[in-house]
This record gives sequence, structure tokens and C-alpha cells, in this order.
Amino acid sequence: MLGDMEVRLDDAARVMGSARGVSTGRVSRQARQPEGVDSPTWAVPEGIGALPAELAERAQDVLVNQRKIVGELEKAKRVTLQHLAAVRSVPPARNPGTSVYLDVAG
Repeated sequence: MLGDMEVRLDDAARVMGSARGVSTGRVSRQARQPEGVDSPTWAVPEGIGALPAELAERAQDVLVNQRKIVGELEKAKRVTLQHLAAVRSVPPARNPGTSVYLDVAG
């Protein structure tokens, strides 16, 4: 389960172009698709018990890196909204038959 979360986190970081700052660094190229994972959705596993102590550091890394990704997504959303506002502030195209300049000299 933890390996799957690391893979998905690395994929998200790569898609956002920020793998350098967020990658767990634990996912090998051979382990890109964990066995039994067919769907992009993840479900909380049931009946697996408490997290083993030897996985606590990896789980903490996943949490920290997920928070970094969330922050980057929020920043990207703000920038996108600013760009959208700028695009919307541009006046609509003019009718090609309408004069653009005023001839004041006659």
C-alpha cells in the first residue's frame, strides 16, 4: 500500500513538473505499476492492522510530500485564476468593418 502511494505521489510530482522537490526517491522504474492495481483510484485498505514501526518514516515522508503537492496545486490554481482574469480583461475582438483610428485631419 505504501509503495503504491509513493508511486502515485511521484507521478503527481512529475506531472506538475516538480519531481525534483517532492519525489520520494524510493520508487524504482521497474516498480511503476504495483501488482493488482488496475484503477487510478485508491481505497483505504481494511483489516491490515497498525502501521509497522519500520514503515513509519516512509509514511511520514509520504505525508510531508503530499502536503507539498497540495501547496503546489493551490499555487498553480491561484496563478491560473490570475491568468484567466487577465485574459477576460482583454476587450472582445472588434468588427473588422469598424474603423480603428479617428481621422481628425480630414
